[in-house]
Formats: sequence, structure tokens, C-alpha cells
Amino acid sequence: MRTFLATVLFILLFIGCAQKNAFEKFHFTSVKELSEDSIQTLKIKKGTKVEGVINVIHLNKVLPEMYNQNEYFYVYYYIKDKNDTVTFTLNGKPSLLQEELESENEFSYLTSFTAPWSKYCLLGFQKEGNVLNLKIETSKAVNATLQFVKDK
Repeated sequence: MRTFLATVLFILLFIGCAQKNAFEKFHFTSVKELSEDSIQTLKIKKGTKVEGVINVIHLNKVLPEMYNQNEYFYVYYYIKDKNDTVTFTLNGKPSLLQEELESENEFSYLTSFTAPWSKYCLLGFQKEGNVLNLKIETSKAVNATLQFVKDK
């Protein structure tokens, strides 16, 4: 009898939690949930020294009704060396669009992050397959790669 009651109590505990998700308490919109779920952050390193940080959101996944013709990314990053130039490639191909944005821009609501010391941009690339390797290179020979896998 004790085993039966313990089992029933255990099952009731998990059934009560099954209808909840991690975003429920934050009151996020569905778009904000998608952006939080798909954002990738990476430290840009040269050897063991951190030179900067980059954050990327694949807009095709977050806003598919607006961004579906090509591959689009909202990127914001900070590089310690202000004179360092940054280039982006997707699966080895250069960007078709690289638009610099202000810290307060049309995508700010996706991240809730605006800092005047960071750089913000919208990137557009030719349509690619299911695996997207976004490579970030700086003029100081520092590079990093982020991988995005599309839902099938």
C-alpha cells in the first residue's frame, strides 16, 4: 500500500509540472522565446586570450515570415581592439548584405541588450543547406565559427 501511495504521489507531482515550460514565468512573446532559444554566444579568442565576444541570432528561424529568401543573421559583438576589422562568411561564402545598425534598432527587442560599446549588424547570405557555419574573422587573425542547424 505504501508503494502504491508513493508511486501515485510521484506521478501526480510530475503531471502537475508537465504543463509548464521554462519561458512561462518570464512572459515572453513567441518571437522572444524563439530568439532566446536560438541565440548563440561565443568568446573570440587568440590563443588563450579573449579578444571579444559575439552573439548571433538566425533570423530565418525567429522571423520566418520576413526572412525566408536568403539566410539572415542579427549579430552584435564586442572586439577589444577598436581598429580591428571584422568579416563574416557563411559556409565559406561572403555576405551579400552587411548593414551596420545603431545599438537601439529594430532587432533590439529580440535580445534585450543594447550597449553603445558593442557593434550591431544585419547580415544576409545566399540560401544554404541545413548546416550553416558562420565564420567570424578579424584583421588580427582571430577567428571563430558558430554552427546553426536548421529544423527539417
